[in-house]
Amino acid sequence: MPASQAVPLGACVPPNTQHAVSVSLPTWEDNVDYEKGAQRVLSRMVSGYPRFFIAKPIQALAAHLCERLALPGEAAMLFPSQACAERCAAFIYDQAPKQQSLHSAGTGAPPAYEIPRAGQVRIVQYVVEAASKEAAALGGASDAHEGGVAVHCVLFPEALFPLAKQYWQHTGNGVSARMADYCLRIERANETYSQAPGGDCCSGYRRGSPHHRATAAAAVPAPETLAGADLEASAYIEERFGRNLDGKCAAEMKQALRRRIAGALGPSSPTHDAAGARSGAPPSADDVYLMATGASAVFYAHQAVLGVRAGKSVCFGFPYTDTLKILEKFGPGAYFLGHGEGRDYEELERLLAEHAQSPEGPIAAIFTECPSNPMLKTADLARLRALADRYGAAVVVDETIGSFANIDVLPWADVVVSSLTKVFSGDSNVMGGSLVLNPAGALYAPLRAALATVYEDLLWREDAIFLERNSRDFARRVVAIGRNALAVAELLQASAKVASVQYPKFTTPANYARLMRDPSGGAGYGGLLSVFFVGGERAAQAFYDHLQCCKGPSLGTNFTLASPYTILAHYYELDWAAQFGVTADLVRISIGLEPAGELLAMMQLALDAVPEC
Repeated sequence: MPASQAVPLGACVPPNTQHAVSVSLPTWEDNVDYEKGAQRVLSRMVSGYPRFFIAKPIQALAAHLCERLALPGEAAMLFPSQACAERCAAFIYDQAPKQQSLHSAGTGAPPAYEIPRAGQVRIVQYVVEAASKEAAALGGASDAHEGGVAVHCVLFPEALFPLAKQYWQHTGNGVSARMADYCLRIERANETYSQAPGGDCCSGYRRGSPHHRATAAAAVPAPETLAGADLEASAYIEERFGRNLDGKCAAEMKQALRRRIAGALGPSSPTHDAAGARSGAPPSADDVYLMATGASAVFYAHQAVLGVRAGKSVCFGFPYTDTLKILEKFGPGAYFLGHGEGRDYEELERLLAEHAQSPEGPIAAIFTECPSNPMLKTADLARLRALADRYGAAVVVDETIGSFANIDVLPWADVVVSSLTKVFSGDSNVMGGSLVLNPAGALYAPLRAALATVYEDLLWREDAIFLERNSRDFARRVVAIGRNALAVAELLQASAKVASVQYPKFTTPANYARLMRDPSGGAGYGGLLSVFFVGGERAAQAFYDHLQCCKGPSLGTNFTLASPYTILAHYYELDWAAQFGVTADLVRISIGLEPAGELLAMMQLALDAVPEC
């Protein structure tokens, strides 16, 4: 029998956490059934990874606004800016015929969509604003939101919802759960006071510039977070005891985050060969752009690259799923070199040379992860940099898995992106991302100019509060997690039941060593590893089902978190993923801060449950 699970199916991970970014899928079968859409799983989910599972507060706000704004048969997707909403509408119009064509050709693409007519996808701006001081106090409003908060609703025929959700998932630019909760609190407070004698509702919607008050609405759903006196007490405790700063300080907190990231990306004292590295001034806080999610950082990096050179990009190595989707669906497309080693370097050089003479134009950028998720391969950045320089391409590096506390990729990159949701936060209760420009890069000025035309700071105020709080000790946590992960990787590597462990110390180690910061300062190999078993999927399932840790999507958490990654990320394209070694029997483990002895005992117990071959 599998070991008993501490976190039940569908519960949030971490347990009892508002806005948790993972959900418990404790058995292999739970993961498969989730992908199949089984109600026994979906009906029990109270949370999920926020770019795949639309958080309950966002669902509630969308339903509330549909009551006010939607026509019969329409659905809504919510965004924090007009530009995001316009891009979503454009994506729906662009992708509907393309995906219909792919489906008709039998390529395994998503089901065909009815092609929308002009005007069927529309945008309505809805402004949430406290009607009175009493409503503001009840809803937790502050001077930071004076003038209201605009929610930009993309409304479309319900049949097009899967396309809108693709845009929302790929770009990571939808409203955050905390923003939705705030809006629901204000709407509910307004409803309470509008029912009192002389009450008035201040929230409403705008089509263009005129401001139209909403005339009727259903009862506002209750927000998930606290309100009134409970909200005030919670804020007092957080602020009084030094965890969260006052929400009025959001701008200062964002600046603190930029400085923290710029400082972490500063020059290291490498003991490795720095061939091809760009030396110069380190990045400043002004070179750091905060994002709502890690995917948003990749999206804006791609938009900036296209603003400099409107050509195809190359994805070098097997990336996290949405990175490739961004490169393929937004702009002229991309080439995918999914092995990220061996002959892929020669193929990259061939593509760069071919496009230098092609009417299509030169390659715009090379995107790579260091290390990659989930195979933990590290590209030879010096080689990529040399090829990019020869053909005028940008190099964009996602260092989320390695962490800028362990590796220094900036000298070889024009742009460094990261998901701050992961180890930078660690607490698994907030989303965020960053994009950093290399001030020593040849493309610094044009990329900065391109970002000025597209970038918006969409990081919600309360999310910035939690990111700042959580990340104060991230460097210390990275060191401790790295030590734990190394011990676990060596234990698994030594087992006769394990076919291989994908971990930077064992996987393309020379390439990782060139990027590694000084180990005497605590730099290590990161906290993520992937395991393949001699017994294949049967053995992987036994190991996973007997692991006595949290199990669900995400990584970089302060606690150990495991998932059957390929099942969750590529269930409907398993054969395609297997071409690149990402097979269905892969178990990905993100190591946490638990005592090393407990972690090793837990891993050994799961290994003991794997049947002998």
